[in-house]
Amino acid sequence: MGKEMSPHGVISVMKKLLSLLLAAASVLTMSTAVLADDTSSNDAAEKPTFSFDTKDSLSYLHKFGNAEDTNLSIDVTESGSIEGRALKFSEDFKGSISNQYGGVYIDASDLGLDTFAGFTFEVNIKATKAASKAASQIVIFGDGQQWISSNVDITTPDKWVKGSVSVPANVSDTKFGISIPITQEFSGDVILVDNVKIYDNYGKQIANVGDIDTTLAKKPNLFLRILGIIGFIVLILGVLGGGAFFIMKVLRRYR
Repeated sequence: MGKEMSPHGVISVMKKLLSLLLAAASVLTMSTAVLADDTSSNDAAEKPTFSFDTKDSLSYLHKFGNAEDTNLSIDVTESGSIEGRALKFSEDFKGSISNQYGGVYIDASDLGLDTFAGFTFEVNIKATKAASKAASQIVIFGDGQQWISSNVDITTPDKWVKGSVSVPANVSDTKFGISIPITQEFSGDVILVDNVKIYDNYGKQIANVGDIDTTLAKKPNLFLRILGIIGFIVLILGVLGGGAFFIMKVLRRYR
């Protein structure tokens, strides 16, 4: 008959098994926590005033200036957006036009406001390669009582760039807009605009207008989920293997 394992040996092996179990539980907990944090961070993020996930947002946009001459079209697209969908600007015209100002604007009255005095207009813009060659910047502006503008550099195509313009508190502008200064023959997509935020004179963001599509919400990080599952499976196999080894070792001693 084999020599019986000492109590100390049994305790030692059991400690190793317990360590493996705790490690497996720790990996599962961490992977779950990371996934939960990834999801909650998306949910907790402040919803923009305009997300452009649905066509409902198009009813708030008014064309102006040379928009008719350039055959400006706007639509929502899922391709290339920051999240969900984005607003796409396209133009199609030949020759040249004299008026360099044209695009879309949002009217304060459409948001139930009298004025944008003291407000800030913040946009994310991504230009196409063709647009970057045709113009070096996109103009964002406030207008009504006084024209106030800011230029957003688009010389680096396919890159999201943030821009903003603020209206002084003593200026009763009623419009915030985006102007595309392309005046030479152009045909194709110009820019994408996503996650537009409007802040009031107290710095509080105007609530989303109702154009968020929850079915397009970002999913938890798939890579982290797979990594966590693989790690957990490997450790479980290690625990099972260790348990089998312990049982076989004990049985050998009693043969």
